[in-house]
Amino acid sequence: MDIRKHRTLFLLGGIFIVLVLIYLALSSYQWDADEADSGEDSQIQVTDLGELSSFQFTDQSTGTGMSFVKEDGTWYMADDREIPLDQTYIDAMENTYASLTATRQIDEPDALSDYGLDSPAYTVQATDADGNTTTFSVGDAADEDYYLTVDSAQAPVYTVTSSAVSVLQYDLDTLVEKDTMPAIGGGNLLTAEFTENGQTTTYSSDDEEQSETIATIAGGYGAMTLTDLASYHATAEELTTFGLDEASRTTVTLTYQESSSDSSDSDSGDSEEEDSGSLTYTLYLGSDSGDGTRYVQVQDSDLVYLVSSDVLNNLLGIGNSTEE
Repeated sequence: MDIRKHRTLFLLGGIFIVLVLIYLALSSYQWDADEADSGEDSQIQVTDLGELSSFQFTDQSTGTGMSFVKEDGTWYMADDREIPLDQTYIDAMENTYASLTATRQIDEPDALSDYGLDSPAYTVQATDADGNTTTFSVGDAADEDYYLTVDSAQAPVYTVTSSAVSVLQYDLDTLVEKDTMPAIGGGNLLTAEFTENGQTTTYSSDDEEQSETIATIAGGYGAMTLTDLASYHATAEELTTFGLDEASRTTVTLTYQESSSDSSDSDSGDSEEEDSGSLTYTLYLGSDSGDGTRYVQVQDSDLVYLVSSDVLNNLLGIGNSTEE
């Protein structure tokens, strides 16, 4: 009798263990299914378009947008190829939409209006190398993601990360590749030369009486930024309007000692010569714009900027009233 009881208990214990294992397996399966439905830790490939030949987007709320074309690996504005573009921004747009991934796929969506897709916030068109165009519609935010459809299809509806929107939120001024400014400060500025109306004034760091003016000039240069654009490629007529034609402009030529860091970035071979050499940087200052800024152009550049008049007064050395 005792032996039978032990056998029965043993059998029941075995059945209990099997049931526990089945329960754990089912729970694990359900957890994986829930995770897949929520889109967590998973990526759904939406497009694989390869290299694009053109890309355009429209902000439907404002009716504005931009269109780009690629030729020989370089992106251009479709309607104005003279505008120099910072390629990294357009490459980010291409990489995002040519190989778009989603965090969730809704195969049986509700009405498109429930996702803001009946009147999308953005419309994007990406054309591949064979001329095939894929159209994306971006709708409302879904927590940290956005709803999206492809080629105006009713289904499926996807959710994509906010990067699909953030890569579109740049104005043209941001996308333009600006002129670089060399590192010039009080420690390496050698001379500053200003030419206006045929008259040239020169300040030198070797002249102790001009040291304060040199410091003011260096400070003005250090505070100057070339970010706000007035023209992307100024015509002769615009240069005259801006006071940047040769007869009207003020020419600023800064001669400076090349730093070691500049030398290391240079493609030139003899670093010792570079360390001991000097370079020049030339700017043209135009007229007042009427809003506390002046028009500025870098020599050999077609871009025209707006720079604070107060900053430019320091650059001209007139921020220091003790110097003539």
